[in-house]
Amino acid sequence: MRNTITLAALAALLMAGSAHAALSDCPAVADIKAEKFTSSDPQLPAPYNEGFKYQASTASGKQWQGVALATTDSFLEERYALKAEAVDEKDGKTVCSYGGKTFTDKDGTKSIPYLKMTLQK
Repeated sequence: MRNTITLAALAALLMAGSAHAALSDCPAVADIKAEKFTSSDPQLPAPYNEGFKYQASTASGKQWQGVALATTDSFLEERYALKAEAVDEKDGKTVCSYGGKTFTDKDGTKSIPYLKMTLQK
């Protein structure tokens, strides 16, 4: 019984270490650059087709890209405290998901920061 608990704890620590290592592969928020973007997809009417296009390069030379639509904010400002929260493999690509602090403007509009960056091959 004691060996089973020890093995389970060791496995949990190894998985946590692996997840942390993968999360560290995501670009630092300071390395992410944003520029205004408008999608040409006819299925997306204005203003939902407008937002930001993101690009980042890591020290290891990896290139990352992302797009966030239906927003007037890049979420890269300090007030959002944006940080990498998860790394997933989707359709054979590595995707880093970022989140941060929700901010409410004086008029009551909420901004919930969310960004996905995809590793380019």
